[in-house]
This record gives sequence, structure tokens and C-alpha cells, in this order.
Amino acid sequence: MNTFLLTDNELRALARAPVWLRRVRSAGPGLHRSPWSGLSLEFADHRPYQPGDDYRLIDWTVYARLRRLATKVFTREAEAPAYVLLDTSASMAQGAPTKMRAACKIAAALAFLAHRHQDRFAVHCLGQPEDDHRLPQRGKGALVDTFRRLQQVTPQGGERLNEVLARWARIPRPAGSCAVISDFLNADGYRTGLSAVLHGRHRLSAVQVLADVDLDPPRLGEVRLLDVETHHHRPLVLGRAAWQAYQEALRTWNQELTEVCHELGIDRFLFSAGIPTVEAALTVLARTPP
Repeated sequence: MNTFLLTDNELRALARAPVWLRRVRSAGPGLHRSPWSGLSLEFADHRPYQPGDDYRLIDWTVYARLRRLATKVFTREAEAPAYVLLDTSASMAQGAPTKMRAACKIAAALAFLAHRHQDRFAVHCLGQPEDDHRLPQRGKGALVDTFRRLQQVTPQGGERLNEVLARWARIPRPAGSCAVISDFLNADGYRTGLSAVLHGRHRLSAVQVLADVDLDPPRLGEVRLLDVETHHHRPLVLGRAAWQAYQEALRTWNQELTEVCHELGIDRFLFSAGIPTVEAALTVLARTPP
């Protein structure tokens, strides 16, 4: 397997990490604990016998001890299809390391964890219509193909996040866990698109990746600002006042994203592009915002 995206050390760390999703919606077979009961190899509990129960599930040792019929209940393991929706707009090319590079590494790590647990998974590059119809698959071949595609991602264009998310959501697909990885710095917002994805009954995470230059822009004096997606530009003198105004605007924008996610019941994460990939992926899977 090509490890250009994930180093050997990162793969080993991901392979050793104990990861179980908190909630599973699918009823397919897999390695995640399900809230539903069913027949498997792992005993879970007893419940009173009810007419129609399979007599082979009666626990006769309980009957011998308590003189009442009890049926064995087993834990059923379920599959949680994993979807990663990757923002490939031009703004993701910014930073060193770039937001796109960090986003691709996190996407690769999430795909690897899904593969490790024998789940179906799919990474969708938003803004590329041919990727919208990609179905979740399992197996090493699907993982290798995912790594190959992520290596070839080139951020370009300025499609609106709401539009590409809504377009993806219009295609019927099995419900599962879904992570949207983006900088969420879109002038037209993101709420409509996130809401559209939720209509598919997916467990949704908003993973915001920002570059160091986004979080702490340099103070350089006279500069020309360029919007890499619309190509609009304007001259500006970057001084202390402008820097403080930018920081306040960024805090306000991110706070609004947090509030929208809270209102919609979405897990929200904010990572710097320089965060260790394994740490970011495991944080997302554990559903514990930093």
C-alpha cells in the first residue's frame, strides 16, 4: 500500500487504537456494537420468555434455579458505513502545510479505521460530480483506491459548500457516520448543506481545518488581499488594528459555526492544519471535540 498520505508510524498507531462508535444506525453485519439485540456469539442478558421465542434460546440453568423461563439475549454487531465529504475548493490550497494536505490525511486515516473494522466507506471529493455517486465499499482494494484518489486531489474552483453538500445529499445511500472536512470559510455559509446531509439520517461531524495563516495572519504593512475562489482583490494596510479586527471576525465566524452545529445536533471540531493526523482522526471517531 502506498503510504504517501500516512506514514508507517501513523498506520501502526491507527492499527493499534481501540475505536468503537457510540451510535450505529445500520443493521448490516460489522464489528461495531449495536444498540439492537440479535443472535451472535456474545451473550448480553436474559429477558422473560414470551410465546413465540425460539425454544433453543431458553436458558434451562435459570429455569432449574429459579423455576421460571428466561430467554438468552445476545449482542448483535452492526456495520456503520463511513462517509467522508472533502471540500476541494481553492481556499483549501492555502497554508504550509496546506489545509488540503491536512484534510486528505485525516480523510485517509478515517478510511483506514473504517477498513480496519470491516466497514464500508467512501471518500467524496465535493465539487467533482463523478464522486457524488460513489458507493461505500469495503476491503483493501477500496482502501488503496481511496489513497490513490486522495493523492491526486487538486483544490480548485469556488463551488458553494451549500450547493455541493445538497447535491451529495440528494442521492439515496445507506445511513451511517459522515464527516464533512472543510475550512468552512464560505461567504454563502454552510447551514443549508449540513441540514440536507442530516435529512439522510447520517450521524454528522463538521471537521474544520484551518491553516496557521488563517489563525494568525502576519502583519506585513501594505498588502493586496486576494480571494482565491472569486479572484476579487483589494489593497489593505495590515497593522495592529486590522489584525485585531480580523481575529475578532474569525472568532465570530467560528462561534456561529459552533452554534449552528449545536442547534442541528452536529459534532463540531476545529483543527490546525499542523495537527498530528492520528490525533485528529481518533478525536473525530471518539466524538470528543477538542
